[in-house]
Amino acid sequence: MLYNKLSDYLKKRYGERVQRLPINAGFTCPNKTGLRGTGGCIYCEETGSGFASLSPKTPISEQIRYMIERYKGKANKYMAYFQSNTNTYAPVHVLKKIYDSALVDDRIVILDISTRPDTVEDEKLELIASYKEKLDVYLEFGLQSVNYKTLKILNRGHTLAEFIDAVNRAKKRNIEIIVHMIVDMPWDDKEDIIEGAKILSALKIDGVKLHSLYITKSTILGKMYERDEVIPLSLEEFIERNILFLEYLDPDIVIHRLAADPPKTGVLHGNWGMSKIKIINMLEKEMKKRNTYQGRLFNYLNN
Repeated sequence: MLYNKLSDYLKKRYGERVQRLPINAGFTCPNKTGLRGTGGCIYCEETGSGFASLSPKTPISEQIRYMIERYKGKANKYMAYFQSNTNTYAPVHVLKKIYDSALVDDRIVILDISTRPDTVEDEKLELIASYKEKLDVYLEFGLQSVNYKTLKILNRGHTLAEFIDAVNRAKKRNIEIIVHMIVDMPWDDKEDIIEGAKILSALKIDGVKLHSLYITKSTILGKMYERDEVIPLSLEEFIERNILFLEYLDPDIVIHRLAADPPKTGVLHGNWGMSKIKIINMLEKEMKKRNTYQGRLFNYLNN
């Protein structure tokens, strides 16, 4: 096995395919409203990474039903995935109504909430953990890099320490944690990639989503790119870093994603003009060529 693939993990856990249903609940972000910063992360386009979901004007229950109908005949179990922006950025009583509105079908077996590590106060974690009585719960944290200088350049508005604290508090409540990482940050080096894999392994997180850095016109990063202030790494370097990350990562951690499609419009740089499937195929081919796999160098913890 090259890596602990999500599709295999879900089939083993639930006995069949589980289809992700992206939801746009109309949240914003504390890094845009002034609570933690303004302008948002320099790469964040206006949908807050929710370009695959429907308009937030569509009621959540209708979004779910539309998505289920879309995948009719292809799946019988589903993951309600709150994707766009920061999905814990509201008072607890508001969050409960929003999360409840997604659970409109008994075939939904996973509630997946994507958020930032600086917006998960204990009372919100208690609410999220309470859904474990009904179904499985995933909590996704955007981190992207473990290098504090890179986090500042990205205008993330939170620190690595805040991320670690959030993971530890969520873990105490037995909430499954998935972490987002961008392995081809121009400001990171290979030591940062290895350190990222080591930190996530030490924290015993449950899953990882990896993807390349894409650049869109409407962002601060897009303007930096147009002024030649940032030079994206090559596809070869992306594959190299991806493999390096996997080699140092605990083999029990589930790989939810190795590459992602950028938005369909306004892209200045994204996936080197290739589909994510082609990139994944290239990555897997290179791993086979090297005879390597997830966790090959994980024993550093025992040395």
